[in-house]
Amino acid sequence: MPSQVRVSPSLSLTNFWWLLPGLGLVVLMTGAVVRSLAESGWANGLSLLPVVAGMAFVVGLVLALWQRLSNWAVHAVALVVGWVWIVQQVGPLLDERLVSWRDRAVELTIRLISWGRVLASGGRGEDIVLFVVVLALLCWWLMYLTVWAVVRQQCLWLMIIANGVVFFVNYTYVLPKPDLEAIVFIIGSLLLIVYHHVMQHRAVWEAQQISYPDLLPLQAMWSAAVVGVVLIAGTAVLPAQIPPDQANQTWEMIRAPFRAVRAAWEDAFSTINAPPGAGSVSFTARVAPLGGSRLAGFDEVMTVRSTQLEYWQAVAFDRYDGTGWVNTTGELARAALQVATAEQARTPLAAGETIPLTDRRLRRVITQTITLAQERNDDLLLVGGSPLQFSVPARLEHMIVRDENGGVVPLYDDLTLATSTIPLVAGTTYTVTALVSLADVQSLRMAGTDYPQWVRERYLQLPANLPARVRAEASRVIAAANAENPYDQAIAIQEYLRRLTYTEDIPPPPTNVDLVDWFLFEQRSGYCDYFASAMVVMLRSVGVPARWVRGYASGEFDPEQGVYVVRENVAHSWPEVYFPGIGWERFEPTAASYTSEPQRPLQSVFGAEAEEEWGGTSSAVPNPGRFEDLEDDGLTASGVSSGAATTPESAQRRTIAGDGVRNWLLMILGVLALVGSLITGLRWWLAREVRGLRLAAAAYTEMSWLAYFSGLGQQSWETPSEYAQRLARILPEHASTIHGIAAAYVTERYRRGVGSYLPPETARRSLHRALWQYALRQAFARLWSPVGSR
Repeated sequence: MPSQVRVSPSLSLTNFWWLLPGLGLVVLMTGAVVRSLAESGWANGLSLLPVVAGMAFVVGLVLALWQRLSNWAVHAVALVVGWVWIVQQVGPLLDERLVSWRDRAVELTIRLISWGRVLASGGRGEDIVLFVVVLALLCWWLMYLTVWAVVRQQCLWLMIIANGVVFFVNYTYVLPKPDLEAIVFIIGSLLLIVYHHVMQHRAVWEAQQISYPDLLPLQAMWSAAVVGVVLIAGTAVLPAQIPPDQANQTWEMIRAPFRAVRAAWEDAFSTINAPPGAGSVSFTARVAPLGGSRLAGFDEVMTVRSTQLEYWQAVAFDRYDGTGWVNTTGELARAALQVATAEQARTPLAAGETIPLTDRRLRRVITQTITLAQERNDDLLLVGGSPLQFSVPARLEHMIVRDENGGVVPLYDDLTLATSTIPLVAGTTYTVTALVSLADVQSLRMAGTDYPQWVRERYLQLPANLPARVRAEASRVIAAANAENPYDQAIAIQEYLRRLTYTEDIPPPPTNVDLVDWFLFEQRSGYCDYFASAMVVMLRSVGVPARWVRGYASGEFDPEQGVYVVRENVAHSWPEVYFPGIGWERFEPTAASYTSEPQRPLQSVFGAEAEEEWGGTSSAVPNPGRFEDLEDDGLTASGVSSGAATTPESAQRRTIAGDGVRNWLLMILGVLALVGSLITGLRWWLAREVRGLRLAAAAYTEMSWLAYFSGLGQQSWETPSEYAQRLARILPEHASTIHGIAAAYVTERYRRGVGSYLPPETARRSLHRALWQYALRQAFARLWSPVGSR
């Protein structure tokens, strides 16, 4: 029975035909992984990955069949060939002046060395070509080593796991999901496991001169395919969601290492693109490139209970590089505090603790209650306005400046993002006490231009190679509107941009051009990312500080629940302009159906007493409890006393009471269906395996396979008689049947011409049932035995 016997491949025609099914399954499985990466849209140039993998398949097959070199020498040859081929394929992504292979190889080597030094010093890589090179190397080794494992029958499980990890990590973060590739990958990997198992048995049978059907691999894979389809169909009836908190804790434990890897990956390649639609799910990437068409889903993200319509801010970006936006706040804070990562530089904030903001003039305090409809993988806390308090413990990413004595001072007015320190799973409710703007037009016009130093240093930045016509166009628009102060200048540019066409279906932007310039003068249409970027860049070009912000538009108001329903299709970006003493103010240059311009009164609605109350610099938070309609959800008006995210208890009771019985019934039916399908499939497989064999050989094969599934497989050193003696000791009530089958098999195989006596069919079926029962008892014993006793 099964044994770890390895096949020594050769170039014989027989062995080559035996290898063909396995090679086809490698193309199916690893090809699905490569295609999912090539279609992910993480960066331009990934279309070369299938070409790299195709060459790796050929090289892997040739080197695996060539046995004149040691394994390490062969792998070294594969590494050299892979590097040569990848350099050749990456050539079009490099400078066109690098015409020879040698020039391209030297260029990539220098970039790799520089990239390694940047990462070693705690910096972040921004070379997108190296990202393509790393993925190409990954695809090369996946394909090459998988072919090697199949041909040489070595470490196949390890390669299936490696392919699976790469595929499902990519599947977790890419949008839209490569569902077709996922199905192909699962089918290919399952069949490859069966193929490898059969090939191991084939080696044992040939070594022991045991006959077997000629088309055994194909028959086994066909049977496995049928069983796999039945299993997949059975799992479809299982419940999609399990409400208990233990499931959430388990999921958090499982995804923790993936989140750590993602953070390291984003540091290593900070300029990778977010695939279409990915922006509506996660905003934590420090780089936001301007890309092609946008594809957003319609799933509900959250609901917000608030007395004032706002945009729900996630992350603010400060640096524009001509191709997109970079959030440098975390990296600057990391360098100032001299810690290892940007995440470690974030300031912890206890639940209910107040953020000491200084820009509080012309603002009022309100409480926003947010209930998540889906898990936030990025753990971002969204807020309308400037946050003062969270009802959950948080970590804040903000600027760190130095005082006159060289000490570090936190600057909370330059807050980039806030993340929760506890998981934000679906159903979580948290509250935010926030400062929202009530600034009037007159006050904004009179705010002046006495900007703080941190504003001038960070929010007037523009790339040195910004085309001159962008600056000229901004000046022209402002001059035509006769705008003399920053507020009127912002309004003039906003109205200019709102006359351009909004569309989410645009071609991929060209390379080696400034994308704001391309949007303004060539494309002339686009979506929010381009409109907001153009406004920020044009304002900065005339000396008005502005920043680029990502989050969600206000959403649809549900009058029955009294909440704003926010969906993925309102994932949005917009500009914010800084006004001295007042802070950041939102503008809206995107004329889309889901956007709204801020409504500001012409003159101040505050009296002198009110302005002193709301605009003072004291850190005390005015009591927002006078907004009575926020108390309907059963939370306190401030919403900061609980100290933890909560799922409403009544909602949990309704979920468990309404769905618990149905979920358990579906689970039980699904398990029974799976067990029944598995047994039926195995019985059908055994019937096919013994077809064409003599009676005694068929009976012995059936007994051996059933015993193998019971954990009683025949060892390679056991004769049929010795094997029967061992089985008889375990199942003494069937000893005569077991010895009879073994004796008949030996007589039929080795004593040709002599009749053999086979026990009756009723006795053999009784033995089969006993073996099934023994297998079930052993499975349950292992399942229920204490961990330490296994």
